[in-house]
Amino acid sequence: MSDRPSSTQFDRVIAQNYKRVYAVIYRLLGDRQEAEDLTQDTFVNAYRAWDDFRGESQVYTWLYRIAVNLTKNRLERMGRRRQLHGYSLDEPVESSEGDQRQRHVEDWSQAPEHLTANTELGELIANYVTQLRQDYKEVIILRDYEDLSYEEIGEVLGCSLQAVKSRLFRARSDLREKLEPYLASAANNPIDSYEEEMPGR
Repeated sequence: MSDRPSSTQFDRVIAQNYKRVYAVIYRLLGDRQEAEDLTQDTFVNAYRAWDDFRGESQVYTWLYRIAVNLTKNRLERMGRRRQLHGYSLDEPVESSEGDQRQRHVEDWSQAPEHLTANTELGELIANYVTQLRQDYKEVIILRDYEDLSYEEIGEVLGCSLQAVKSRLFRARSDLREKLEPYLASAANNPIDSYEEEMPGR
């Protein structure tokens, strides 16, 4: 438990984190007015619940958790959430040659910075991110735009490390599939060309 900050201290918390919290909510909702309202609600709720903040995580991850939960509640009221069945990350995937291979979770932690150098591609990716199912959108935004670690994402979303990796794999697979037509028109080998821009390769 942390001591409740003074108004001046909490003003600093707002100043340091407002843009980050707003950016996450806006990317999840795609509505500026809704994002502004929920960002304000996030900080109001955070101030009221400050006694529950144990200081075991960074303030911004705690704020993200509040923001994501408020966004989920808003989307539920708006009737825009969808529940879809997905596959397990532990299941092998069949290659084009017919053999079984383990799935690999690639690290796109810096992908937006690399890919948005191409304005058209960056805009296309941002548009496709908005079309992802909600839980996929959350992990993409927190990892690839906000650069949170897998552990931090787990704290924000209240799920296991394995669940984070699984959702991230599925989300990136969906994005790659949507981007293939665009990339095919820009290169003879779209997948290889695309992955060359990904870090760690």
